[in-house]
This record gives sequence, C-alpha cells and structure tokens, in this order.
Amino acid sequence: MERVELEEMTAPKLKELALEKYPEIDGVSGMKKEELIDAIIAEEVRLGHRPKEEVKRPPIKVSELKQKIKALKAERAKALDAKDRELLRGSRVKIKRIKRRLRKLKDAS
Repeated sequence: MERVELEEMTAPKLKELALEKYPEIDGVSGMKKEELIDAIIAEEVRLGHRPKEEVKRPPIKVSELKQKIKALKAERAKALDAKDRELLRGSRVKIKRIKRRLRKLKDAS
C-alpha cells in the first residue's frame, strides 16, 4: 500500500489495519495518524514488502490548496442550492481537511 493511500485513510482505519495486518507493532492504540503511517511503513520495510528508500513527494504548494478550497466552496454553494445534504457534508469535510493542512504547513515553516 502506498504512503498516499495510507495518508488518505482515517486514524481509526489505520489502527484497524495495523492491528489486523501487523500485530508486531506495539502501542497502536496510542499512536497518532502520522506515527501509525510511519510504523506501518517501517513494518512493511522490515518484512520486505516495501523498498527501504521511498520516493519523496513533491512539496505541497499553498496556492494549489487554496485553489482546491475555492473549487470546493463553489461545490458547497451548489449543494446548498440543491439542498443535497451528502454533497454539502462531503464538501465541508474536504474544505476542513485542506484548511487543516494549510495550518500545519504554516506552523511547520
């Protein structure tokens, strides 16, 4: 499983995956999402399912994230007009996640 796929999963799903597939990992229930991802990758490397060196992803551009937010806000407005609760909820969740990533990038720099 690629790192990108792991990052798209929620923390509870990652915990379930780690407990089912990799019982050798200790302290899964107390780990945060990034720690879980790193532990799963380390275990896959140890077992030989993944090469030791992983290709680094290109840096995330703030402008791209802001463009995604604008597009999602337009989608949210359409969902409000159409009174589509599922689309509205989905767009709100995506906006929230992207804003969280922006805040983390700002704090990291």
